[in-house]
Amino acid sequence: MAKKKQHRNSAGCTVAVVIVATALLAGAFGLGWHFGVKSTEYHGNILLVNESHRLDANYVPDELVNLYQQRHSFRMASSEIYLTRETYAAMEQMFHAAEEADMNGYIVTSGYRSYQRQQEVYAQSEPGKAQQPGASEHQTGLAFDVTVETNDGFESTPQYAWLAQHAHEYGFIQRYPANKSDVTGISYEPWHYRYVGVDAATRMHRTGQTLEEFLGER
Repeated sequence: MAKKKQHRNSAGCTVAVVIVATALLAGAFGLGWHFGVKSTEYHGNILLVNESHRLDANYVPDELVNLYQQRHSFRMASSEIYLTRETYAAMEQMFHAAEEADMNGYIVTSGYRSYQRQQEVYAQSEPGKAQQPGASEHQTGLAFDVTVETNDGFESTPQYAWLAQHAHEYGFIQRYPANKSDVTGISYEPWHYRYVGVDAATRMHRTGQTLEEFLGER
């Protein structure tokens, strides 16, 4: 009798192990499809995207919102600009604060781009002017480009100076700063901002680190 009982328990354990293993494999497959196995890298809760850490062609961020349909304290170059909901909420707070400080005129020119759209942008751009598909932060829905009406570069405007001083307070970093192309692999882009959260953005602002340096990649 004892042997029969032991046999039944062993069979039950085997079935349980198979069920758990199947569930884990299914979960892993789901994550692999959504995030791209070995193509993305999270450090804590920060997604790193660059030439060495690429997004899968199928990657689409959760909770994308159309900025044109939201309340906003900024102008837009197009009615078809999307960001993740969290990124939009932080950006709206930031530009509302700028408006309260009489710093107006911001124009958001770009947000989320699909892998396929980035292929088109890359094909239409001069060499070195756009990231390859999968290597662009725009596919994350966490990054946007901004400018103002000016005859000079955006970096020469008071609006840029305000962002340089305050963007980190709302969780944003200037992703590709001057004199850091050897680290980021990208030339100076004063118009490109990436959402990483207030804590990380504040620490990077204080130390002058790029995202790669902050995450220990360089």
